[in-house]
Amino acid sequence: MTRVSILGLGHVGRALLRSFDRIRGGARLVLAADGQGAFVDPGDGGGLDPAAVLARRARRDYDRARQPGDVPGLLDLTRPDVHVELTPTNLEDGNPAVPDVHAALARRIPVVTAAKSHQRTRAVLEDTLRRAEGTPFLDHAATLAGIPATEMVAGVGFRVTRIEGVLNGTTNFMLQRLAEGVAFRAALDEAIARGFAERDWRYDLEGNDVAVKLVGLTRHLTGVVTGAAEAELVGDPELGLTRGIVGASPELVRSLGERGQKLKLIGRVEVEHGAAGPPAVRTRVGPRALDAWDPLAQVDGFHNIVRIEGRMNDTPMELLLRGPGAGADETASRVLGNLNHLIGILGWARGQSGPAGAGGPA
Repeated sequence: MTRVSILGLGHVGRALLRSFDRIRGGARLVLAADGQGAFVDPGDGGGLDPAAVLARRARRDYDRARQPGDVPGLLDLTRPDVHVELTPTNLEDGNPAVPDVHAALARRIPVVTAAKSHQRTRAVLEDTLRRAEGTPFLDHAATLAGIPATEMVAGVGFRVTRIEGVLNGTTNFMLQRLAEGVAFRAALDEAIARGFAERDWRYDLEGNDVAVKLVGLTRHLTGVVTGAAEAELVGDPELGLTRGIVGASPELVRSLGERGQKLKLIGRVEVEHGAAGPPAVRTRVGPRALDAWDPLAQVDGFHNIVRIEGRMNDTPMELLLRGPGAGADETASRVLGNLNHLIGILGWARGQSGPAGAGGPA
């Protein structure tokens, strides 16, 4: 039975605990912790009860309080086979996700994560990937929540030449509210109050969130490591937008609608393949007035859509993937899928048949 540790008991962590019994072959929860406290396997052979962890966390009834720098000791004490990192993304200094992940990788513990913190700069991402050499590190859920774009296209052999899409639900929500006549500031305040946008709202509205997601898409689909800071974040002076959708108004959205267009924040990666060496990529995030019939214009709310173009020899290829780009259950579903896939790989690598339903790496 696979021993699992989980750091991060926010919305996604709690959703994963509610579906813990769906881990293939069964699993034993040996560590669950948030920033306040930790629950530790009592050592009686049964592990932690996920339902009891949820109930006790609601009461703040932890086994032990958290201490700075305690993750290495907690991992040494509980000895998980797989570590799941679900702490909040922090693009300022990467804490706590980056040190947590590094501590697990230093112990050769495979990692599944939905946090984006390791993608904050090229240097941090390259350092994390070096530490992961020889140890499985699945960070697919850090990109597009419930849409398994990176997993699906990783199984396709065509050469990717362009990635573009609507990748931020906050801007989608706000543009929908502007179309309903709500003023920009009122729509923003609503998004913050409902937990859709951070109080540092420029992260979403100026395109930083999209840039971080494109880092993950680019690496998984082309093999090229980039950094979010390398993306060009632009506005549209003709539309009166300074950067991203900052400056949008109900009047602008209505005017575009009368012309059969919709305003969207679009992330795009252009990939140029040379005769030798890695591909060159150019990343750009900015607003675009799309024709209403364009598939990228037809997503609202918290759904995302990504279009992936390329060639297989002389044959043009295109994939269009659409689904939930945010949400606790949606992201937890992706984490669970990655976790089950990893458990299958670990079983195969040990020369065993693997967990039920897993016949080796896909």
